[in-house]
Amino acid sequence: MRPRTKEVCKSILIVLLLLSVVMLSLTAIQYSGADGLSGMMQTLSGKLSTPPKKAEDPTYTDAALPVVISAVGPAGRISYLGSQEALDNAFAALGGQLAAALDTAGTAEELTRMAFLSRATQAELYFYYPGAVPLDVLAQWLDATGSECTGSGRLFCLRRSGDAVELLVEADGTYRAMKTEVDSTTFGQVLETLGTDGSFLAAEGGGSYGHLDPMTVIQPSYTAVPAVQASNPVDELFLRTTAPTAATTLGFNPYGDSVYRDDSSTTYTDSDASLRIGADGVLKLENTGLSRRFAAAGDSDAQRIELVRSLVDTLAAGRLGDSCIWFSGLETDGQTSTVEFSCYVEGLEVLRADGPAVEARFQGDILTELTLRLRTYTVTGDSTALLPPRQAAAIAPAGTRLRPGYADMGENTLQADWLRS
Repeated sequence: MRPRTKEVCKSILIVLLLLSVVMLSLTAIQYSGADGLSGMMQTLSGKLSTPPKKAEDPTYTDAALPVVISAVGPAGRISYLGSQEALDNAFAALGGQLAAALDTAGTAEELTRMAFLSRATQAELYFYYPGAVPLDVLAQWLDATGSECTGSGRLFCLRRSGDAVELLVEADGTYRAMKTEVDSTTFGQVLETLGTDGSFLAAEGGGSYGHLDPMTVIQPSYTAVPAVQASNPVDELFLRTTAPTAATTLGFNPYGDSVYRDDSSTTYTDSDASLRIGADGVLKLENTGLSRRFAAAGDSDAQRIELVRSLVDTLAAGRLGDSCIWFSGLETDGQTSTVEFSCYVEGLEVLRADGPAVEARFQGDILTELTLRLRTYTVTGDSTALLPPRQAAAIAPAGTRLRPGYADMGENTLQADWLRS
């Protein structure tokens, strides 16, 4: 190829890349208000952080994303919650800083709660996940290949300390700080692109919010959530078409004497395992024979979580509607582990009366039992009133971390509610 032709091709590629950044910026502005990510147009000058990897490696697909992102720029604080597209765009722009921090984090320093809060309330980036994520798992999702972090984290905060950037991690009553090699100047340049929306931490608001967990994000104007309809997708069509396909994928024979059906359920069996699909939408896989066809790729948290995620994809068969099922918890006791996933609509948790959306149990690397409580959630385009934040705070117990969400009481419409943690 001639040199001039090469230069023309390079120019065309650069133009296409710049156009993609412009479209990202415009989308973020649409969902974040007039200020929103208005400064992101400056990313054309090179200030956009490197986005984290998005499931390019099929071995580890992101099984959860932050449900609250909050940042402090020169104009003040801006927070993202209650819009999946806004969260996705914010994470694409800011998540690279978390990935870089995990990639370069040093030895963890254990902190008291008070010491943690004194630093975290001064942090400039805040990521809140659906549950406590093992740090090595999160590092793999974000392609932070140099990470040697251990433990878990649900709340991640980044703050500048002199010329360095510090990573603060909280999960289940443990508090840690780690020095990183994130460039403080570049970190500041990313924050310069941000606008403000009037949100604040409970620690910053005081007054009516002073008794809440100091790291609660308050958006005073947040008084409504998208209206959502709920339904049971396990109907006759599901049982005739989707169920046999899922059973076949999992290694069951969907025909003959291995299938038992009555008014309450359809059950597929073989010598090692069974799959029961209830008319109530509860699907249960039991591996009583400890068959290795239900073994994770290895005996690690990341591999167990990935197996559950892939099985849920198979069993849900596209019937989740406008919701996502995200990793929300892991408990390990010797050789047994329990993995949980919860359901989210527009980044807001759906709290169910009958338990989490997914519960999976392992012996070592072998899945022994998986329960999927399948519901289809559909955003209607209308909104549902939510108790104003000040009133919700007034009736919340001391130390509560409030967040907007939904309650699924088994009816056709989800109830807007303030969830507590």
